[in-house]
Amino acid sequence: MIDLARISPPNRCHNYLLVVRLDNARAIAAAYGEEAVHAAMAHLCAAAASLDPLEVREVHGDEMILLGHAAMLETDFVCARIEALCARVCLSPMPSQSGAIMLSVSVGHSDPVPGDLNDASALAEARARLERVAAPAAVAEPATAQGQACYRADMARAVRLLAQIANGETFFAWRPTFDPRSPERVLQHEALLRYAGEQGEQFDCCVAYEALERLGLAHLLDRHQVLRVLDELEADPRARLSIAISSQSLSFDLGGHGAAWTDFLARLERKPALAGRLTLEFHAAAACRFWPDTLTFLETLRELGVGLGLYGFGSGHASVRQLAVLRPNFIKLDSAFVRTAFLSERNRARIGQLFAQAQSLCDRIVLTGIETPAQIRLAVEEGAEWVTGARLDRASTRRAWTHLQASASDRAPALRTSVEAPASTAPVAFTPVRAWQSPVF
Repeated sequence: MIDLARISPPNRCHNYLLVVRLDNARAIAAAYGEEAVHAAMAHLCAAAASLDPLEVREVHGDEMILLGHAAMLETDFVCARIEALCARVCLSPMPSQSGAIMLSVSVGHSDPVPGDLNDASALAEARARLERVAAPAAVAEPATAQGQACYRADMARAVRLLAQIANGETFFAWRPTFDPRSPERVLQHEALLRYAGEQGEQFDCCVAYEALERLGLAHLLDRHQVLRVLDELEADPRARLSIAISSQSLSFDLGGHGAAWTDFLARLERKPALAGRLTLEFHAAAACRFWPDTLTFLETLRELGVGLGLYGFGSGHASVRQLAVLRPNFIKLDSAFVRTAFLSERNRARIGQLFAQAQSLCDRIVLTGIETPAQIRLAVEEGAEWVTGARLDRASTRRAWTHLQASASDRAPALRTSVEAPASTAPVAFTPVRAWQSPVF
């Protein structure tokens, strides 16, 4: 236990209250029984007690109240404590007889004050902040036997994925976004989470990730994957990388008010040049329903220099007016339009119409779903500058870069950083640092 009196005089010691809520308590009770909720709250108490300097004051229902201390208070000390508590709880599944269970918590805090707290006002302040927290895991409880079984199945998939990541069994594969006229001319590489089969084949983690999204826990994986992509950018000054994240993750208020993405922001503040080579992608559906601070989140990243990409354009989730609010740097058309383009003239004409709509939002448009030479020719005929696809030039654990050709300079977009690719026109292949095989967490 830290002796605060020995670190600094008593009048330098600040105290604050934390109200911790188990967001998925009702869903856990429905799928696993009330005993699982009681076990979850005991698990929370043990996790909180292990984080100095936090003390458990009381527990009732799906909430608990903690007293926190800070001897030498820093500006973001409380937010850092909250993020550490959420990481300790949410990334360590709780064992149970029905299988491991991932917990999700939200935390509200009072302002730290020197000396004794006014419990009533501090508690009211903490609860007010708790109400402003984005809590994607507070999903409606599954009411039917089928819904409860689906919740347990999703939980099992999510826990299995976390175990694979923690054991170093996952890695990033890199899918290039390239010029259909000159495929060696690469704009950036997208990070795709993969695991290896027994014969060394690659499998994606989409099914488990979708389970995480349904549970409201995708932001836990997103925030740590983005940090690993930053590792890659630091290791390779030539790289320009993107990664897709859930619309659930577009908030600084995940877990606690202003307590999310703190490590990510701190690294960009220390090394701002990384931001210009990073793009975060999110689905067009994010324009239909987003957290109260989502626009602030996006604007903050934009000011730091991070690129913002929008994928799934044209899938019918949002109007052009709604998408304009998000102000993306580039747009990926939904791959379904390329796959069906050759079925009829109307389908083919629809791609040009979508291009025109997308260009009203930003200048850089990417045609996705390119998998055959015929689709490459289609992209060229439609004037697509950048394309990407799952099978053609498939994702690899190696990245290759070439210098942008002088003859293509009129078509090449302005790069957001002064770092250039190698001068040679021959692809330069290399194996990324071991970070791509390291545990994501």
